[in-house]
Amino acid sequence: MKGNARILVINNLKEAAEHITEIGAEEGKVDWLASKSDFLTIKFDNVNATDAIIMKNDTLEMGGNAVYNKGIYDRSVKDSDVIIAGSRSSMERISARLKLRTKNTREIADALDFLLRVDNMGRSSILCRDKRIPIGRKTVIMGVLDILPDSDEGEVYSRAERIIADGADILDITCAPSPEEEYSISCSSGVIERIRQSYDIPICTDVSRADAAEKMLSAGADIINDIWALRKDPDLAKVIASYKAGIILMHNTTHKMHGDILGKIMSTLRKSITVCQGAGIGINRIVADPGLGFGKTMDQNHEIIRKLREIKSLGVPVMVGPSGKSLYSGVVNRGTEESLETIASVASVSIINGTDIIRVHDVKQMKNAAKITDAILNK
Repeated sequence: MKGNARILVINNLKEAAEHITEIGAEEGKVDWLASKSDFLTIKFDNVNATDAIIMKNDTLEMGGNAVYNKGIYDRSVKDSDVIIAGSRSSMERISARLKLRTKNTREIADALDFLLRVDNMGRSSILCRDKRIPIGRKTVIMGVLDILPDSDEGEVYSRAERIIADGADILDITCAPSPEEEYSISCSSGVIERIRQSYDIPICTDVSRADAAEKMLSAGADIINDIWALRKDPDLAKVIASYKAGIILMHNTTHKMHGDILGKIMSTLRKSITVCQGAGIGINRIVADPGLGFGKTMDQNHEIIRKLREIKSLGVPVMVGPSGKSLYSGVVNRGTEESLETIASVASVSIINGTDIIRVHDVKQMKNAAKITDAILNK
């Protein structure tokens, strides 16, 4: 073997710049070469044939590559998804060129610019009422506090204290589904009021109705976790906006999913984000959750975890809930209850693949798994 060479693993612009700086390159070359090293592949859905051809021609001219449905050539299809690939610098040139073409390509360029900003986004924060939750410095741990139909408020409060003591960054209070929901809401609001007297931890609660959210927020909750992403109650977003609270939008479905799973999840969540913004909820108050285990098969859950970074294209922090769903028993040949090592493995892979928040029941153990994963990622 001649020479001493290797292929560099470069995950982002920061790492590319570090490599280039390390060898003592000229200062003016660092950012320029880093952008060349940052290769991106972007998919655009349902582009009409004329604009697809324009996109491909401009992409090739600017040093990238592009593909679309072969039916575009003989006009047997009227539109097609388009995938373009290239360095960050070539993407910036493509965007500039598309802005000069048609009204549709200007909109495509705007979408491309948004993705380039999101991909290069630094650390941020989630705002929820008077609290600020840092994102990017470390993985945020949301500890789950289940309230069951026979739960006693005092016992629930004691469990909440343990979750906080174990190191949760957010306390998530879950409410039982109907017909016990009304009791759960009453118990939850009482626990929230007690926690508020002693702790400053952000409190999240799982409700999908505007009236239930009103009770929780008036008791002191900071975040609403809606497992239906605003599709069950159109008034929910207005209530959340009135309190300047945060919202977690989770993808859920009662139908079997086929085809481009990530595309369908993204489309649903993007619509929900638009509803949020229309109601006055700022983008810095929104979190997206792909909904592991909700209407997805085991293989689909695995695909979501592998491709979590795609969900970052929404421009909001991403949360996953890897525990309490029996998602992986087909892999490890266990029963209905997942083992801690299984959940920790999924949590770590999810962190590596881009999640910002993990929602877990075993806070102490998962916090340790997250710390190790964060250290490896050099967060």
